[in-house]
Amino acid sequence: MIKKIISLLGVCMPLSSALAQDTLFVSPIGAGELFTREAPGNIEDISYKLSSVAGARHNVVVYFKGGLYELKEPLLITGKEKNRNIDTLTLVGSTSEVAILSGGRHVSGWKQTGRKIAQAVLSENLDFRQLYINEKMAIRARTPNRTNENNYSPYNRVVAFDEKKQTVLITENGIEWWKKTDDIEMIINHHWYQSRFRIDSMSIKDNMTEIKPAMPACKHLFQLTYAKMLASGKPYYFENSPEFLDQEREWYLDKKNSTLYYIPEEGTKIKDLSVTYPVLERIIKIEGNEGKPIENIHIRNLKLGFTNWTIPTRDGIIGTQGVQGRGYTGDMERGILEVEFARNIQISHCHFIGAGDNGILFIRGVKESKIQSSHFDQISANGIVIDTYRKGLQPESYLCEKNLIEDNLIENIGMHYTNGMGLIVSFVAKTTIQYNEIRNGRYTGMQIGNHFGDRISVMRDNVIRRNNIHHVMQLHDDGGAIYTLSLQPGTRIKENWMHDFGRSEWADNFPVNGIFLDNNSGYIRVQDNVFTDLDTVDRIKEQCAGNATTRDNILDNNNSQNTEIKENAGYRGTVGVLINRD
Repeated sequence: MIKKIISLLGVCMPLSSALAQDTLFVSPIGAGELFTREAPGNIEDISYKLSSVAGARHNVVVYFKGGLYELKEPLLITGKEKNRNIDTLTLVGSTSEVAILSGGRHVSGWKQTGRKIAQAVLSENLDFRQLYINEKMAIRARTPNRTNENNYSPYNRVVAFDEKKQTVLITENGIEWWKKTDDIEMIINHHWYQSRFRIDSMSIKDNMTEIKPAMPACKHLFQLTYAKMLASGKPYYFENSPEFLDQEREWYLDKKNSTLYYIPEEGTKIKDLSVTYPVLERIIKIEGNEGKPIENIHIRNLKLGFTNWTIPTRDGIIGTQGVQGRGYTGDMERGILEVEFARNIQISHCHFIGAGDNGILFIRGVKESKIQSSHFDQISANGIVIDTYRKGLQPESYLCEKNLIEDNLIENIGMHYTNGMGLIVSFVAKTTIQYNEIRNGRYTGMQIGNHFGDRISVMRDNVIRRNNIHHVMQLHDDGGAIYTLSLQPGTRIKENWMHDFGRSEWADNFPVNGIFLDNNSGYIRVQDNVFTDLDTVDRIKEQCAGNATTRDNILDNNNSQNTEIKENAGYRGTVGVLINRD
């Protein structure tokens, strides 16, 4: 079976059916109030236009002409925009030229310095953590320099954690010459955690450097007193200082002087590159409310991305699996597309690229919705997150259930926060995850379930089948291609193909697995899965740590190399934006 990622060509999406409905046209240079094909409107005015729709219930299509839309603010769709006069609202992109809804800004006005470093002056009061060169994530200036694109190595090793003084001890030559440490971040990998924090203070004595993390990250880091999280030898590096800017593809933002620096690859001229930095933290938010969920919204054939997320700059982040921040409360996570309290949201043939945090968030109360035939790429944390409420017992109105995640390509995840995943769902019911391909990640492919102890929760009857998961677990340990937590009666994991990954030389000493049924996983049927070329990896592991248990899982026929399963795992047809060349 030959599969293609379609970004600039593909099957024409018929517009004739959309044009038979009430169609509003927007373009990057649109203006005025008509929103017709001949006189399209501006995306910034579409909310007002939608909220003014009156009369009998009917369908409305917002047709995005091709080109780049640099949004000044996210597109918010609530009960005001999707009002009682609109039955179904469809946002659809052109099939002749890609419509790009961007939260970023293009960089121009570059000047070359004498050290192969290009610089550009930006607008004031900017802060961002990613930079995209020709839509690929560049390297935030770091030491030691990154040479391995799979596990982001090399790293140094921590000498010790002083839990009483709450300091980190290291040996590092040249650290005394750093001019200032205000914006420098230290990044430490421990098992399934990644810790990022700014430096509060630093002292050097007898070739030993003692680092005090800034609050509040310091408090949360030294709460990791289990599983030898604070043992010596943990890999670490430093990031975000002009002193570290010494290698091709590295960049640094001088926030005080609003100046961006970048080192192009040898033989490449900066003027020939497309350079984008993120500004907005989300592109679209669909927001109903608990008492009145928003319904019937379709999004298709759009390219969305280049989003920001600056909470880790302010507070640091001590992040467990799936970049779930330890100690955080409230509205922390961000997604290119966010949905809350909704029914029948259909997302298809979209391209999500350049996420400062996640690709798609189903926050809570999302039901009977679909994510299909879409492409996720260059994702800092997770491709898809479902249920950020993460409570095993929750009101029915909060539960995410009866959703379908199908025929997507999710790749290059965990690119900034390396314990990100292709997909993480917490407490969901009757959710089907099938025919997806997940590849190129430094941690787990997908997680189903979350921590709730040995109790029955709202989670049940989920189906994970015919997914193709490979080249994951490239850095961390204690994970796998498919990872589960909690009791989930009726859940089935079947006919998935997991292949071509192993244990990283930088991983800690916990398991790396194909399917990992971890603490309190129970009542799950694991059947007819295929594992190929797993290097020193357990195919299926049930683990109980401490007082946790696994119970009553059924493991059946997971030792074959069934050709039919291999050939049919992963996305079918095409993914991403469809463009007709004719």
